[in-house]
Amino acid sequence: MERFYNKVNKQAENGCWTWTASCFHRGYGQFKLGGTMKSAHRVSWMFEHGPIPAGLHVLHRCDNRRCVNPDHLWLGTHADNMRDKAEKGRAAGESHPNAKLTEADVHAIRADKRSQRAIAAEYGVSISQIGFIKNRKRWSHI
Repeated sequence: MERFYNKVNKQAENGCWTWTASCFHRGYGQFKLGGTMKSAHRVSWMFEHGPIPAGLHVLHRCDNRRCVNPDHLWLGTHADNMRDKAEKGRAAGESHPNAKLTEADVHAIRADKRSQRAIAAEYGVSISQIGFIKNRKRWSHI
């Protein structure tokens, strides 16, 4: 526990305990525990509350991926996380800052009968992205 908390800054004005060590590529803190790399916020939850029940996620009330304050964390399902995301208006679809496509593009891609390679070249995205869109694994909200 001491090794974990040495990587936490508890001084933020908003009450967040900011993870100061390395992070996964999506911005969540990472911490090696028992020989396995784990999300720091999940480790914080386990230190405070014990094991995380199967099928549940550790979610942030504060939407700060680096926050490990157990008071800012709660358990929920994937559906709870998606509902929380929608209620808080977190960016999805074309409103996401990294979006390359519009909703109109997605509708056109789904209707397009050409090869995924040809469609990907036209829109400047990967072939796998076109497959994900056509199979509704991406842009599933439309």
